[in-house]
Amino acid sequence: MKKVIFLGSMAAVLAFTACKNDSKKEVTDEATGSTQTAGASEEQKPAAANQPKEYKVGTTPDTAILGKKREALVKITGATAMALTDPDGKDNGIELVLKLTLTNKNQIGQGYGIHMDYTKSRLQLDNGTNITCDHGSDFLRAEPEATSKEEEWTYKIPAGAKPTALNLFMDDTRVSVGVSLSEK
Repeated sequence: MKKVIFLGSMAAVLAFTACKNDSKKEVTDEATGSTQTAGASEEQKPAAANQPKEYKVGTTPDTAILGKKREALVKITGATAMALTDPDGKDNGIELVLKLTLTNKNQIGQGYGIHMDYTKSRLQLDNGTNITCDHGSDFLRAEPEATSKEEEWTYKIPAGAKPTALNLFMDDTRVSVGVSLSEK
């Protein structure tokens, strides 16, 4: 009988301690102003004030066909744009990073490998100027009936300007892809 009473009192003490810790946690959460609910996703969290400004990038269309024999298919697989500022908060422009792949539509045995140089691409801006690629991870290269690995081409857009089109050149052909930025 003494064992049952002892075990019962220990269970009561443990239950009371557990409830007491939960109530302290709730008070702490209320005191800090935290309003998270169980299962809250990260999308619901507000962006921190010290984060750089990002833009949503749109491309229309997201593919382009180049070459005299229409053998090159360039696809824009993704893009990011971020505002550049100095330590004082002065606008230094925008960094636009485009992710591209190249598909060679030539048939094996009847065609040849193709490539596109990022140095020959031009980003057209809304102020009428064209800028070259600041740097790229590599050129786009593809063998017949193959797709290249994804490469990143980075453009530094001057302050006060926005991109309007990406001009791609290959084998004396030219294609423009519309590029737009919008607030996230």
